[in-house]
Amino acid sequence: MEFNNDMGGGSTTYVKKYQVAATNTTIGVPYLKVADGGTGIVLASTTGAADFIGVNTDAAGTYVTAQQTDNSDTARLTTIICNPFAVYRARLCGGAANEALTPGTETAGSTSGLVVTVSGIDPNSPDLNEGVVWGYSGANSGKVRSIITTAANVANTTVAFPYDIAIGDRFLFANLRPTRTILAQFGTDMTTIDASATLSGDATVITIEMILNDLAGEGATQSYGLIQFADSLFGATIT
Repeated sequence: MEFNNDMGGGSTTYVKKYQVAATNTTIGVPYLKVADGGTGIVLASTTGAADFIGVNTDAAGTYVTAQQTDNSDTARLTTIICNPFAVYRARLCGGAANEALTPGTETAGSTSGLVVTVSGIDPNSPDLNEGVVWGYSGANSGKVRSIITTAANVANTTVAFPYDIAIGDRFLFANLRPTRTILAQFGTDMTTIDASATLSGDATVITIEMILNDLAGEGATQSYGLIQFADSLFGATIT
């Protein structure tokens, strides 16, 4: 993930270097405050970002603790974005291993524009209720609606799509939506959000905005969530 903007209106990142307590060669990873008895800041996990401090902009390298024969410094530092109101852009992926999102193909059609019935993906398993569905191809390409209930291969909306949903239209799905607070669920490299997992309500991550592209915009690999970390040390909201 990467810095997108500051909710205070700024566009400049405020950074600090901190000693780390783990090896990391990936940029754009959330870090957490030093734990009791710890030697430095720690990486977030795929399912948790409590005690968040910021996202790194450079690699920490290989973590070492033993004195070196050449007397080189064993401390490993990484640069952290510390803006307390930072918003980060994270790509939406279709699984824990950062796969592309999977389009579902409409199989029934809906003249009300309220019911999306698809093959290829089941919005009910994992349950994507409280997330969003948007047109990937067809007349409703690029149009986004909140999911209010799900069933096997079905996502229901309250606000209708503007055009009839035709058999063969394709749709993409994600488990988050703007202003929803969620329990963090990141991809394995910690830079993406796994948009295919069932999420519980939680105040760890807030969805500020979403950039959801259709087929022409390569939405399966180029759709994003703009998120803020609510349980933030520098945001003075840590629990």
